Amino acid sequence: MSEAAGYVVGIVANPLAGKDVRRLTSGATPVSDAVKIGVIRRAVVGAFEGGAGQVMISGDRARLGERAVAGLDVAPGVQVFEPYGWHNGRDSQMAASEFRERGVGAVIALGGDGTQRDVAKGWRDVPLVPLAVGTNNVFPLQMEATVAGFAAGAVASNQLAAADVTSRSKIIDVAIEGTRHADVALVDVCLVRGAFVGARAVWDSASVSEIVAAVAEPQSVGLSAIAAAVAPVGRRDAGGVHVGLECASRDAQGIQRGRHIRAAVMPGSYSDLDIAHCEMLRFGQPVMLSGPGVLTLDGEREIVLGPRQRATVTVNPDGPQLIDVGAAVAMAQRRRYPFGPATAGR
Repeated sequence: MSEAAGYVVGIVANPLAGKDVRRLTSGATPVSDAVKIGVIRRAVVGAFEGGAGQVMISGDRARLGERAVAGLDVAPGVQVFEPYGWHNGRDSQMAASEFRERGVGAVIALGGDGTQRDVAKGWRDVPLVPLAVGTNNVFPLQMEATVAGFAAGAVASNQLAAADVTSRSKIIDVAIEGTRHADVALVDVCLVRGAFVGARAVWDSASVSEIVAAVAEPQSVGLSAIAAAVAPVGRRDAGGVHVGLECASRDAQGIQRGRHIRAAVMPGSYSDLDIAHCEMLRFGQPVMLSGPGVLTLDGEREIVLGPRQRATVTVNPDGPQLIDVGAAVAMAQRRRYPFGPATAGR
């Protein structure tokens, strides 16, 4: 049995989350290191309160973990990893993989959709509390880190059966024709026009030609909001949606053809788009996306497709195990503080 079996909470903190180009080209405010340090600190306190015996934190050159636990009474029970040296999403992926190897019982990931995807790449079925600290926050949730940590601690310490307070999220598998390259996304995979990765974040929605989304909720901001405008798909709904876009076109009388929409593709910004087609997808139903173009995974340019090169994109039901924080906290508290008819009034 591994050294951490069942009693450790892992924390992945991405120092780059919430600082990409979309923050500069929209009305959103960058997420400072000070904010992330406070979130980590509160999550650590909550994890030990929830029952964790140890907390492991991913390392980074900003030393977020070390700064977060400085002065805490529980600091001796915290291990901060040395940075892996990539200074990008691969660090989060490698931390998640190491957590899995060490038998960590639950993981808290601080970041946006991209960070959560990196964690899933390192540990596909990770028992996860995804905290929203990024630019696009479709997959992660807005919640107080203190109770998020408590829930993770309760699950990691085996006070609760994970099956009682977790549910499997969806995941999108991507395979590139003619290569061994395989990748994943948690929210959406998009084909955008162009031939270069360049700035990884997509801020020009006019370049998007196709979207495959596992989560397309009307309250979300990002590329998945385009799909949500015509075919909403909830995070608990089976399957996904495939949407094709076209450049705005007009007939001989100057009347615009196709289904015109406006969607919030960035914080503080709406874009005009035209929908060419829309198809609901079953789990396991493949969609072929053909180059030339660039595939974006959860909002970030990742894979260049050459002319006539194709990618097979499939929405599947076997992604990370999401911890229901409210349910976990409630169940743990009921077990600690039973209060029923026999004790009422005493």
